[in-house]
Amino acid sequence: MAWGGFTSAELEWQYNPRETVPEFMTHFERFVKLSDETRAQLGGKIDVRFGDGPKETMDVFMASEPGAPVHVFFHGGYWRSQDKKDYAFVARDLVAAGFTVICPNYDLCPDVTVADITDEAVRCIDYIYRHIEDFNGDRDRISISGHSAGGQIVARLATHDWEETLGDPAPFSAVVPISGVFDLEPIRHTTLNEDIRLDAASAADNSPMLDAVPVDVRMMVIVGGNESPEFVRQSDAYGAYCGSAGHKVPVYKAWGANHFTVLEEVFLGTGSLFGHLKRFLLP
Repeated sequence: MAWGGFTSAELEWQYNPRETVPEFMTHFERFVKLSDETRAQLGGKIDVRFGDGPKETMDVFMASEPGAPVHVFFHGGYWRSQDKKDYAFVARDLVAAGFTVICPNYDLCPDVTVADITDEAVRCIDYIYRHIEDFNGDRDRISISGHSAGGQIVARLATHDWEETLGDPAPFSAVVPISGVFDLEPIRHTTLNEDIRLDAASAADNSPMLDAVPVDVRMMVIVGGNESPEFVRQSDAYGAYCGSAGHKVPVYKAWGANHFTVLEEVFLGTGSLFGHLKRFLLP
């Protein structure tokens, strides 16, 4: 057994969405097309630099009026792949609803560690917070979400010591991990770890399930109803972990959605959870 009673092949199927969803390239191709259309429609400030790392840049799709709520979306890819440019589509309908939407990049494993990526995400939020007026944003209405590895990133950001970094202990109006990985130990036992390079200590250190509960922020967790049982379990377990400290964190299933189509259910105006997301992001 590799981990948790699973064989190596079973664990790979549970945690590698490219195994779980054989038609994954169809979804990626659709994301690229939607994102190209979004950039053509919205323009935006592309590759705004927030740090010194090669990939520490972000794309900003601004609201038409100042003082807008700001939503920051961290893409997935198991900390080792993907790029912000292919997820610009998450901005399309939120910008139409009056939001500024920001899609950051971050450096990837194995060039950096998962902990390094969290540090880059902290620098990104620091930069956005300090330059919020440049993006027609309202500092009191910054929300964050992330998909897959991005879900782990935003869960970690929710427990960061922002008082020390920003002088503001609670800079987020809402946090939304989507299809996140909250316990990284199983990943060590898959082929994904060839690039991520976790050991037992770093898996534990970077697992939101072993971190402090983010009690000072509104949070909801979303996962696709048709994701692997382990992805669903991780979301349910993280919601329960937060609840054990008295912090109510609802877990929503996007019924019929897999690890990729869940993003369309959440961020596109036709999606089953878009209206709920929009209401939740506003304090």
